[in-house]
Amino acid sequence: MDANADAPVAVDLVFAMDEDALAAVSNLASAQWFKDKSQIVLALPTGVRVRSFELSPQRNLQYTITRDEEKAVGAFVFAAYPTPGTHRARIDRLKNPVARLGRSAFSVETGN
Repeated sequence: MDANADAPVAVDLVFAMDEDALAAVSNLASAQWFKDKSQIVLALPTGVRVRSFELSPQRNLQYTITRDEEKAVGAFVFAAYPTPGTHRARIDRLKNPVARLGRSAFSVETGN
């Protein structure tokens, strides 16, 4: 894998727990999310759940959502690539989503 030119990538798994939170995060590009994340969490303390990771190239991460996170109205992956692009994917509509980090972007597909 050639993820982010072999540098670690900050990745946030974001759960929107209500419609206000969904509206606040669903159209954000990754750069905006990482810039405004702390303010969004303060403004919507019960509406947003965030799990943050820093993924190194060739590292796999399996995440099992909690019962509370299962109630989310939307779930997103944001990846902090330094390249232009949204670097955001909605994943709540996928069964067992798998994010694959690439050199300058990521993709999401349905896993097993």
